[in-house]
Amino acid sequence: MSGAGEAYPTLAVYPDKDGLWLLVKSSILTGLTREATFLVALPYRSGIGPRAWGFWTATDSRPKWIGPRHTNFQDGSICAFAPDDGAWTEGGDLPTLLDLYTVWAARQLFFEVFGFWPGKQYALIGSPLALQVHYRLSECKDNELCGCGSETLRYADCCKPRDSKWNRLQLIKEFMRAIPGGFASRRPPARVLDFIDGRAPLPSMADVHLLLPAS
Repeated sequence: MSGAGEAYPTLAVYPDKDGLWLLVKSSILTGLTREATFLVALPYRSGIGPRAWGFWTATDSRPKWIGPRHTNFQDGSICAFAPDDGAWTEGGDLPTLLDLYTVWAARQLFFEVFGFWPGKQYALIGSPLALQVHYRLSECKDNELCGCGSETLRYADCCKPRDSKWNRLQLIKEFMRAIPGGFASRRPPARVLDFIDGRAPLPSMADVHLLLPAS
């Protein structure tokens, strides 16, 4: 934790029976009037990984959730890297994990200003092809890198011509069947929002981490 505290001086650590909660602020750009605040759940149990939520915070306004682009379904948590990318692995360097969240927030800011996502992205890699296709058609813009994970090809020049041949109604049915709530499910748990807004104490990790049994 010492290295993380040096890189992120605002880092606060709160114990939970299932792990450690981290609350940390990150200054994205010099002169920016808001900061990115991350609430990170680090479970003790191996194999389930961290869960984190990002918020824009400023002294003169209420916290604003950062999303929904590149957040996870069912809980709106940060999706900053693919597990098989090798960017960070469970038990790895904590400052690196927080750096990845910071880069994610910087990309969210870029998307907010310029209207397209900068950098590599994945469209539910590993899930059935129909889900990947629907995700790309719904989320990826023509001038963004393709959601197949390409590092060089824009969506319009990569998977979109093939994706566009699918039956959209059938894709929607399969997507909603596989992911209850679909894209609308990408929102933080109420208990996370209540904590960030100062309306409630820090929640039990088991109540908001999808891969932990509820307390």
